[in-house]
Amino acid sequence: MKSERIYTQRGRVLAGEVEKITLFDGKYNTAFRILDFTVCPQDISTSENVSMKVMTEKLDHSAVWFWARTSEIAWALFDRATSVSPGLFAKFDKDALIVEDLFLDATADSGEYVNYMITLEKVSMSEWLGALAMVRNSNQDV
Repeated sequence: MKSERIYTQRGRVLAGEVEKITLFDGKYNTAFRILDFTVCPQDISTSENVSMKVMTEKLDHSAVWFWARTSEIAWALFDRATSVSPGLFAKFDKDALIVEDLFLDATADSGEYVNYMITLEKVSMSEWLGALAMVRNSNQDV
């Protein structure tokens, strides 16, 4: 695989919603890999705890993180439980190759927005590896 470029996508997702980030360029020999992922509440002065997961297929909103599901590839949490500084948690599957699109599933109080920033690396690969990545991204084991 050959790295082509790195770029950052950022925005906000309404709690309880699943939003799509279109990445697919029409080719099966290019993919994206997550390099970094973080979240925080839109109103940073609140005591809001927020979380988000990144998926490679569209599913209904769920506050549950299911790491055995191969389409869940990144998870992040911003926890305001402490008065000194927020607790931050972020994990992502460094081996996951995203050939098509991403779906962001946000959890927070109803009506609240969750900010996100995700850094992606575009890579070139063989078409057979792209086909394998697509199979892996479609919950074959759940």
